[in-house]
Amino acid sequence: MGPMQIWRMLKARRYVILAMVLLGIVAGAIVAKMMPNQYAARARLVVDMLRPDPVTGVATPPKTLESYVTAQVELIRDIRVTGRVVDALGWEKAPSLRAQFLRNNKDDQVTMRSYFASQVANNTNAYLIRNTPILEIAYTSTTPDAARRGADALRDAFLMETLDGKRQEAARNAEWFSRQATELKQRLAAAEGRKAQFEKANNIVLQDDNTDAESAKLRAIAGTAPAAPMPSVSVGGAVSSPSAAQLAQVDAQLASARRTLGANHPDIIALQQQRSALAAAAGREMAASRAASRPVSSGPSLSSMLSAQTQKVLAQRGLVGEAQRLAGDVSVLRDQVTKTMQRSADFQLQAQSTDTGFQRLGSTATPQVSSTPGLFLFVLAGLAVGAALGVVLALLLEILFRRVRGVEDLQIDGLPVIGTMSPSAAATEQSGLLGWLGLSNAESART
Repeated sequence: MGPMQIWRMLKARRYVILAMVLLGIVAGAIVAKMMPNQYAARARLVVDMLRPDPVTGVATPPKTLESYVTAQVELIRDIRVTGRVVDALGWEKAPSLRAQFLRNNKDDQVTMRSYFASQVANNTNAYLIRNTPILEIAYTSTTPDAARRGADALRDAFLMETLDGKRQEAARNAEWFSRQATELKQRLAAAEGRKAQFEKANNIVLQDDNTDAESAKLRAIAGTAPAAPMPSVSVGGAVSSPSAAQLAQVDAQLASARRTLGANHPDIIALQQQRSALAAAAGREMAASRAASRPVSSGPSLSSMLSAQTQKVLAQRGLVGEAQRLAGDVSVLRDQVTKTMQRSADFQLQAQSTDTGFQRLGSTATPQVSSTPGLFLFVLAGLAVGAALGVVLALLLEILFRRVRGVEDLQIDGLPVIGTMSPSAAATEQSGLLGWLGLSNAESART
């Protein structure tokens, strides 16, 4: 079937198409008149999730913010929020709405609250305004005041549900961390008991830095051992310290300088100050050298005490290592208890927080203009639908009641066309309106 054949079919059935177009226009006008006006009120919230939480100090990463907001948009149309709207507006107590519910609801399993909550969800639309942190909640109703009250109730219900969700989650986390802290405290008490029992059984006492008393005593003995004596120089049979040698050099420089410089010259003053410091150091070194040359009093020497203490520490090394391991377990458990209790306290504070992560943006305005499409749009839609149905109906009629309307309809494979007949130009001009209506000359003669 070629385009020319289709055109001839549509031309022959143009009255059908015209009738369907007129019917569609009338239907569109009727629907526009019968459809009640709809008013859409919009309440707005500012998404304030990027700033740190006032309790935990944790901020939502920007990469996860979009997915979080998407989930919150879906929450707005959830029954947990829309059910709160039904409760806030008191629809379950309204006699007229109860009668409507009993009249329209056929399912015994559906409650009145869930029935109207689903209607609220159907009239609700929420979206994040592009390139802004503003979340808009739109609610549609048949009156402007009802639309405004519904949008306000939706926003309040959403904020309450978000806050309750955060509090409940924080309370569950606080309870879990509290149980973990109690368990860790029990384990810590048991670890401290094992450590104390081991130290008592093996006569080992660990200090705060996990070192035993014998090792500390060894370090103290090693710290009291005398240092190696400073090298000395013998000058004229007398023992001279390094500072004394430097003092002699400074005296020589000072004597040479006094020959050419005055008494108040800066170089002379600097050499005199250097000589005073070296003289004091030389005196201290000589006193230390004389003290070291005195005979040591009777009793055990430091070296013998150091050797004995070293042997004692080496003998207890295995026991000390085990005690340090037990002390390490106690330290780890103590740290875990501290951190767990801190987390539990943080979640307990968060469970009492009033921060939802959203802020109200202005008040909801009462809509003044109906959001229902106008009469022109309904008429235009009816025209388009009627034309489409008319074309389909015309083609269907032509297929069911097929007629020969052109040479193409007689072209059959294997059967040649001998000739065609067409009206003359004069006859076509005389046909006038009949020709436009698609009637042939023979048909006009019959009429």
